[in-house]
Amino acid sequence: MELSKNYKIVFDEMDWIEVGDGMRFKRIQQGDMQVRLVEWDKAMVHPNWCLKGHIGYITEGDVEIDIAGKVYRYGVGDVFILPDGEEHKHRPKVLSEKVRFFAVEKIS
Repeated sequence: MELSKNYKIVFDEMDWIEVGDGMRFKRIQQGDMQVRLVEWDKAMVHPNWCLKGHIGYITEGDVEIDIAGKVYRYGVGDVFILPDGEEHKHRPKVLSEKVRFFAVEKIS
């Protein structure tokens, strides 16, 4: 989906993209960037490390993110900034029934 003419993102008018395994999202792309509304539930298991960078703002729920072997907890109102690369490899674990957050990312 592209940005609307009034520069407003209305996630309520967008369909969820079901990824499976307890993860879904809504996305808008602009140039080499994207903004996503992401939702994970308890069924989401992320066995592999993610090397892609993300900036996220938690709007609902609690999550632990293992970043290169050190675990950090994030909840409503928290922002995380994860740079690209092996030294910032990360994987989440949902602590509440679900976690919802906005993510800003480069499209690779």
